This record gives sequence, structure tokens and C-alpha cells, in this order.
Amino acid sequence: MISSSESGSTMVLKRILVATDFSPAARLAVSRAGQLAKQNDANLYLVHARPDWNLFTPAPGANGGEQYRVVTHESERALGEELAYLQSTFGIQARGETRVGRASQVLLSVAAQMDPHLIVIGARGEHDEPSGVPFLGGTTLKLAVYADRPVLIVRTASDLPYKTSAAAVEYPSVAAGDLLRWAWTLVPEGDCHIVHAFDAPFAQRMRRHGVPEEVVTQRSEAMRSDAKAFIERMLDIPIREGQRCHTHFVCGEAVGAVLDEIGRCKPDVVVIGRHGHPPREHQLRSLGSVALRIAYHTAGDVLIVP
Repeated sequence: MISSSESGSTMVLKRILVATDFSPAARLAVSRAGQLAKQNDANLYLVHARPDWNLFTPAPGANGGEQYRVVTHESERALGEELAYLQSTFGIQARGETRVGRASQVLLSVAAQMDPHLIVIGARGEHDEPSGVPFLGGTTLKLAVYADRPVLIVRTASDLPYKTSAAAVEYPSVAAGDLLRWAWTLVPEGDCHIVHAFDAPFAQRMRRHGVPEEVVTQRSEAMRSDAKAFIERMLDIPIREGQRCHTHFVCGEAVGAVLDEIGRCKPDVVVIGRHGHPPREHQLRSLGSVALRIAYHTAGDVLIVP
């Protein structure tokens, strides 16, 4: 499902699935998906989940069947407009469909059938009001948590290629190399920042129990040394002409330290890894995952890799 290209420095990206509810936020995702499809000569497929018939049970004096036909016709018309937009803007022949059902379930079902290399979705949907702070809509959150392939969450408006990326990597992690490859796949020419946060395990707990600060510092430095050697091995991945790599080692709690570094780097897109096992429902509600907390608070676009 997730595979490297023959060059070894990028990932295969030939099938892209993009979700749309025809809202302004969804148009951002459609535009980014179109740009990536053109950049990678990939097939692009649009999916819209339309309401179930049961939502249109006729009220007294109302014609539920006619209401449903109107909604269905409008969905098909809007989908045609999105496909025409992609053709006129990016010169690509995308395909698409509307399906009945809950948005997250429809998208996961289509993904299982289509086997895309990437799913693209807006950070919020038609029912979420825009605000001045980053957040994730319900459908986007479910997809980020439960999809078994990379999910690109789009917040920014641009039809130009990404120029900078940041890969937030953990040590040790067998998936760190894939995060770096995805960062290069999204940025064919530009800068990639590898960000790693390190600290002594249970540092705050050790301090609360009176462990001398020099001991905590020594353990943090040992972690930094191991991580630095790990990142240097990752840098052996060949990169193409026009690509530049920068490493950032920051000491502190993972979420806060990574977010601070992202704020300084200001990348166009952040690439983060999600643990392989899906969280329980209470974890989903509390956003307990480091990856999801970073995705929630990052102002720009975020790629979550399972």
C-alpha cells in the first residue's frame, strides 16, 4: 500500500482520492489534489457523500421524494463543476461519483475499493464555521484516525506546488524513512526540515521525585546523541537536484517542542506519522495521539502517515 519509488527518495503517488462536500474548505482540498495529480501524473478521483433517503422522510404537507431528488440533482451538478474546474485549472481528466451515506464511512469504503496512495480532505466541512484557530472537523478527524493510508489535511489556499516541508520524526522508528520520502514527494524542489524532539524518558517525573538535574540532562543528551546518529543515517536517502535538507533537534515535550519548531520553520506542509493501531473511542475524543495533537494545532497543511 505504501511503497517507495524506484529512485528510493520518493513514494509512489499515482492514485489520489479527494473528498468534497462542495464547501469552500473542500475546494481547497480539491485544488491541492489537482495540483498533486498534475505534479505526479496521477489519477484523481472525487467522492461526495450525499444524505440518506431516510433524512428526507416527508413532513406533513411536504414532498420528501421531491426534496431528495433536488438534493441528488444538485450534488451531481456540483460534482460536474468540480471536475470542470480541475480540467480548466490543471488540465487533468479527473473522475468522480456521489454515494449515499455518512461521509467518513463512504470515504473509507471508496478507499478500500480504489486503493489510493493518498487521500486528500479539507480540515473542516460545510457544517463547520471558519475560525481564527486551527481545528479538525468530525469527518476529517475520523479519516485521519482510521484510514489505513496517508491522509493529507488541507487548510491553505494555493494551486502552486509546495516549496517547503517538515517531517516530524521519532526515534527509534522504522517509519521515519517513509516520512522523509513523503516529504520529498510533496516537495519536488525546495527545502525539507527534519524535526526531532528529544528528552530524557519521564524527565518531568524524575524531577518531581528529586532526581538531580544533571542526571536528567545527561539522559537527554544521550537521547539526542542516539537520535542524531539515526537522523544522519536517514540522510543517506538520495535526493534530487534542487532539494535541500535541514535537521532540527529540539529538547522538550514532543508536541510543544515540534509545534514551536514548525512555527519557526513555517513549512507549507508538515508530515507526521501515526501509530499503527487505531485508538479507542475515548482516545479519539480526547485527541491523545501526539500526531493528532500536532495535526490539530498546526496552522498549515498536514500529511498523516499510518
